[in-house]
Amino acid sequence: MIDIRNCSRFATLTVSCIGLISAAPANEVPGRGVLCLGTFIYFVEKTGKQCRAGQDPEFQARIASYSKRFDDFIVRNTGGDRAVLEKFKEGQNLNSEDRRYICEGDVAESYDRFKSADAGELDRSVDALLAKDGPPSFGDCV
Repeated sequence: MIDIRNCSRFATLTVSCIGLISAAPANEVPGRGVLCLGTFIYFVEKTGKQCRAGQDPEFQARIASYSKRFDDFIVRNTGGDRAVLEKFKEGQNLNSEDRRYICEGDVAESYDRFKSADAGELDRSVDALLAKDGPPSFGDCV
């Protein structure tokens, strides 16, 4: 797994990740890329809650629904133990309470990039990625 804290290209990868997911061939291995896009979604959700509460309610609700879908996929495809999901999130520093880390810089920029992305394209990307069960992995997006 990657450590997002040390990933200086986080915002650039956000757009690349969406592009890679939407361009993935139909016969892609199920589960591949789930952890990558899921990590971005989780950070966007956290930025919305922690830094932009009350702003963009429709966008934040859509991101929260994606987040729940990623949670469900990861738990379902790793033996049904929510502790696996929590360990993954901890490993990605998703539990950080450091306001500067979440609300400034690359992590905060990814919120704006996802917000400006075409909602339909992102919906289709998430739907396609989560359509078939399989072992969640990062794939090639990072």
